[in-house]
Amino acid sequence: MKKNNYFINFLRSYYKIFFKVIFFEIFYSIQFKEFLPKIKIQNSSKRTDTVPCIYYFLHKISKFLKKNKIKSIVDIGSGYGRVLNFISSKNNIKCYGIEYDKDVYKYALKAKKKTVKLYCANALTFNLKKLNSNCFVLVDPFKKEKDIKKFLSKIKKLHLMKKKYIILVNNRKEILFRNLKLIHSINGSKTRNLKFYEII
Repeated sequence: MKKNNYFINFLRSYYKIFFKVIFFEIFYSIQFKEFLPKIKIQNSSKRTDTVPCIYYFLHKISKFLKKNKIKSIVDIGSGYGRVLNFISSKNNIKCYGIEYDKDVYKYALKAKKKTVKLYCANALTFNLKKLNSNCFVLVDPFKKEKDIKKFLSKIKKLHLMKKKYIILVNNRKEILFRNLKLIHSINGSKTRNLKFYEII
């Protein structure tokens, strides 16, 4: 798929919340001076394309983090860093990103905020325990359902003295995972959504 096709699909994909999406894209694009968000086609059987999370969802994520007094997040498949830089600016908390693609990682390093720490690694094998975070953001980084379930199982096994949360963005698969408790969801369309879960 060509990059310019993403913008056409963008208009179609969020039809249920179209005006909110457009408003926040314009508002925060001006604020962060990001008028042409970077996109990379991965051509991978395991990883989805590197496409930025919409600002409306980021706005909602920021409010959720404040409400639940979350002190740090880990963005899985952090891409060019839009999620991390936004949360770092709005919430002033520790932000960690794990990105597999080396070129994307190198670009993100140059653009990152001071409170953002990035790792170039495979999230499925990365030692998450050393980050000591209880909140994980996934903007649809895995193509295969088995990889999503493997990662969720990995988080479940983390021994933390606090509640654990996972935030799924644009998850295209219905994950039947007994240890997830849905807190809140926003649907832009069948494949464009934001879901907040507590891991129990």
